[in-house]
Amino acid sequence: MSEKRKKQTSGLEWKPKIKVEKVTIDNPFYSKAHRGVGANPVKIQAQMNIRESAIVTLAARKQINEAQLAAATRFRSLYEAMGGAGAGSFDYSREPVDGGGSREPLTEQQIRAGQELKRCREILGIKAYDIMSKVAGQGYAIGELAKSHRERTTLADYLKDGLDEMARNWGYENRGDRRKSA
Repeated sequence: MSEKRKKQTSGLEWKPKIKVEKVTIDNPFYSKAHRGVGANPVKIQAQMNIRESAIVTLAARKQINEAQLAAATRFRSLYEAMGGAGAGSFDYSREPVDGGGSREPLTEQQIRAGQELKRCREILGIKAYDIMSKVAGQGYAIGELAKSHRERTTLADYLKDGLDEMARNWGYENRGDRRKSA
């Protein structure tokens, strides 16, 4: 007797982390010299993977505004300039092992990024900076950091407040004392 074997499935199936949607973004080819021309719009429609990061997902769902998105983008670029979690320290007492070589010195860009991130930490405080580092810097989703709905809501509030503070600090959002320009 020969029995046909069923192909076992584990129920877990790999799914790509892609969800493309239309979003409105700043036109990278916009020219102030040709302002008002129909072929020179300030904003354009573009296709974007909204699951690329938690920040992009929040922006696509209109849960953060443009100033908060700009602040998150700047924070991410500073974080990446530092090499992720930050530059490692030098240990001058240790000799390099064979084949290991010595560490490359810090670049001017890494030093400036480190100083700016230190300033961010002073402005945000330890807890908000930690959340900002994990979500905006490392790309964690809020759902990965919190289990319950209440924890997710609290983390999202910390993140949004931190983004508001950094947006005001970097001049992406005014403090209400000047008019916004179009």
